[in-house]
Amino acid sequence: MTMSESYLVTGGLGCIGAETTRWLLNNTTGKVVVCGRDVNLQRVERVLHHVDRTNLKVLALDITNQPLLANTIQEEGISHVIHLAALQTPDCNEHRNLGMQINLGGTQNLLEAMKCHRSQIKRFVFASSIAVYGPRAFYPTGGVPLDATPHPVNVYGAWKLAGENITRIFSEETGIASISLRPGVLFGPGRDAGLTSTPTTALKSVALGIPYEIPFQNNQDYLYAPDVGAAFGHATTEPFTGYSAFTLPSHTVETAQFVSAITKAAEATGIASQCNITVGKQTVPFICDLAYDSFQDAFPNVPHTQLNLAVQSSLRTFQEQVKNGWLRSEMIH
Repeated sequence: MTMSESYLVTGGLGCIGAETTRWLLNNTTGKVVVCGRDVNLQRVERVLHHVDRTNLKVLALDITNQPLLANTIQEEGISHVIHLAALQTPDCNEHRNLGMQINLGGTQNLLEAMKCHRSQIKRFVFASSIAVYGPRAFYPTGGVPLDATPHPVNVYGAWKLAGENITRIFSEETGIASISLRPGVLFGPGRDAGLTSTPTTALKSVALGIPYEIPFQNNQDYLYAPDVGAAFGHATTEPFTGYSAFTLPSHTVETAQFVSAITKAAEATGIASQCNITVGKQTVPFICDLAYDSFQDAFPNVPHTQLNLAVQSSLRTFQEQVKNGWLRSEMIH
């Protein structure tokens, strides 16, 4: 990468956004422009405090403001765009008009803004979701292929699927290489919202020494947040042409197995006495057992951290946050 390349990361202070930004700062020499509706400098320090931020620029930018998006792309010389800004499932269900304006309308705004400066754009990566698929029971047993029939169970998934389609159309109209990535259940640093954030809340609870119950018990495809940030980074910077959607490397385990990994991590870090995690009886509707071989074929250098190591690393991060006063018991809900 050269200094001539400039990366725009929308939603760059969220869970995936922070890890993607960290990867770009550590692995490229280009400028990284992070934007969000609410730019909190304390959060910037918290999520990127171990990273050289010389090439980082943080902007307050609402994804629904198309003229400002276009101006930013021009003024910052943006060459690569990673679009992560979105409301998550609970907010989409509760505030559907706002969710549509941000998740779908905001994506279309960004595509139109890029069209205004298409000659300088080299790559567009859209953050989709496994929520584009239906519930696990909708599909046969065994691995679920990438091209399995979409069947969103909520408006969040419906808007993500629509976002994939308008991204594909954008790529076909402009010739700009574009990719839709479909993460599953993220865990680890930065995860603090959404329907499946409770396994990460359990890790935080162990770091704080308070009991916690993960409400659901069924299998899920778990992805370590730094691995997902690396996946977005590689998809943005490595050679690619045309358009494709991909699911990402994951670990398919039931909640009890994830809790076992937390227990082992607590033992390894010397805080086994602080580990009091239980599992409830609920289930969540998202699919699991998704195949990800096509992504690994396209981007073979993306890390896929072993589950126990990823859980242990996450716990150490949360211990550090407790020590720094960034993670407190009143934040657990």
